[in-house]
Amino acid sequence: MYTIQIEKECGCFKKSGMENNRTFETKEDAIAAARVMECRMNQEFCFKHFFEAVDYGDKIIIHSTLRPEDDDEDDYPDLKELMAKNKINIGFDATEEPPQK
Repeated sequence: MYTIQIEKECGCFKKSGMENNRTFETKEDAIAAARVMECRMNQEFCFKHFFEAVDYGDKIIIHSTLRPEDDDEDDYPDLKELMAKNKINIGFDATEEPPQK
């Protein structure tokens, strides 16, 4: 038997309905499920923590660490301006015209 264990159950995990200490018959199934859980936790939770699944043989533990504070939260307007200045057109067919702005 192979087990997926959440090292520290944060509030988001408790509200998620995900199960701690899940067991599987095969290691492949446990690894696949742990990767899905890790991905969902990193994408769907509040972004206070970063989650990483680590394989310890018959146990896979999903560790959590605090995410660093993002000091530069005003990137979006700068990115929009940068993209407007971009002269490169990306498309599937070079003969087609890019969409007009």
